[in-house]
Amino acid sequence: MLSPSRGPERLVRAGQWAIAVLFAWFLIQVGASLIADLPLLSRAPQAAQFRPVVALQAVQNRLEPLQEQVRRLQEQLEALNRRREVVQETLRRERQSFETWRATRAATAQSDQNPEVLQRARQLDARLEQDRLLAEDQRQLEQRQQQLQGRLAPLRRQQAELERRGEQAYARALRRHEWIAFLIRLGFVLPVLALALHLFRRRRGGEQWPFVWGFLLFSLYAFFVELVPYLPSFGAYIRYGIGALLTYLGGRALMRWLRAYLRRKQSEQQAPQQDRLQQIRYERALQTLARRQCPSCERFLCSGEAPMPDFCMHCGLRIQTHCRVCDHHQPVFYPYCSACGAASELHTSQPDAAAGEDAPSAALG
Repeated sequence: MLSPSRGPERLVRAGQWAIAVLFAWFLIQVGASLIADLPLLSRAPQAAQFRPVVALQAVQNRLEPLQEQVRRLQEQLEALNRRREVVQETLRRERQSFETWRATRAATAQSDQNPEVLQRARQLDARLEQDRLLAEDQRQLEQRQQQLQGRLAPLRRQQAELERRGEQAYARALRRHEWIAFLIRLGFVLPVLALALHLFRRRRGGEQWPFVWGFLLFSLYAFFVELVPYLPSFGAYIRYGIGALLTYLGGRALMRWLRAYLRRKQSEQQAPQQDRLQQIRYERALQTLARRQCPSCERFLCSGEAPMPDFCMHCGLRIQTHCRVCDHHQPVFYPYCSACGAASELHTSQPDAAAGEDAPSAALG
């Protein structure tokens, strides 16, 4: 395989990419800290700021006496229930005892009109009357409690409505704060992204290309990653919308480049053979030949171990030639014969042929 680059060149190119990545990493760290610490136009709202304290206090002042009355009634009902449970339990035991005693008296044929029987019956009637009175008191207390609950209900609804309005006002202020925070950060990131795209378009082929690539990687990371923690619910539309726009512009640029590339190749194939050979850079010729492709039309010439043809069967470009001194067969782009070291015909026809060992790339660049 033909290698178009010297060893130090490959090391320098790898180092340049390492510099681009490292430069982007440091910019990302600085950008992350800067985005997190950007000053805001307003402080984050607090929920307590939007509670209608005065109105809520007025409602609370009306609620507290009624709630106190309800609490006292509830305590009275609980005490009354305990008393009634005691009375009902006593009545149950006395009735059971009375029924047992009456059964015994009936077995001995003693009269039910016995004064002792009447006395015990009157005791049971007294217990029943006591339970009835307690039940009546319980019903009255429950009615009073229902009345108080009816008076409490509109006040509680009013209190809930005031709380709801305060929460809505807080939610609106919070959304407004999110807008401000996001737009401040977006106002910082968008110009950085625009500058990175401009530099990439204008300077990506210059000597400072590692820094251009590093700055582009930083701006893309800042826009698509660093803004994520600050995106409000609507922020994804902005991020994905700009992503779709960049994809569209990139696709359009790619199609324009393809059309220009095809037109350039078509015009190259119409040029004379010698002009076509001189327009092909030495490094690019070695790269394409290493892939077994034509340096001009970049179509495949052969595959596997098949010999390289003398001419491209697609565009007619001369690929191989014979040394004019020793008749050695080799690629036409070699500036010197690999068998005898004589300068090739293409190399000697260039004005910079005597420039030394760097002449190949200068003459064919």
